[in-house]
Amino acid sequence: MAIVVLSATLLAQTTGTKPKAKQSRSDADFAATVQKLRETWVNEFNAGHAEKVAAFYAPDAVLMRWDGTVHGYDSILAEMHRSITGGAHGYVVHSLHSERSGDMGYDTGAYNVTLRDRVIEGNYVIVVKRMKGEWKIVAHASVPNPRSTP
Repeated sequence: MAIVVLSATLLAQTTGTKPKAKQSRSDADFAATVQKLRETWVNEFNAGHAEKVAAFYAPDAVLMRWDGTVHGYDSILAEMHRSITGGAHGYVVHSLHSERSGDMGYDTGAYNVTLRDRVIEGNYVIVVKRMKGEWKIVAHASVPNPRSTP
């Protein structure tokens, strides 16, 4: 039996394969939490609920978009109202990776949003921080892909 275990260990070392690390419970909890945050953000935005979307942000958060940067809850709320009343709808978000370390984490991926005259595709990153036991967005950047020319 010891020979089999030793042989398997030596084989793994010589072939360069390593046992796959298990995802820790806290990492799995974070992945589920950020997935729920992301999905709820999208659902509330698509429903036109600017106040509910703004509630995901920390009081001193920053929102960076193609047309400028806003700081703080009131400015983020105003930006969400402007986007929704301006015709933005149909957000679809696909996370590519999320990770955390302690009370900080991030989620990054791709998005589509429908405007009045076109669909925008781009990439996003949100940085979240656990504050008083709740994950809040402290920084959010979205960058549209360049328009293709005919």
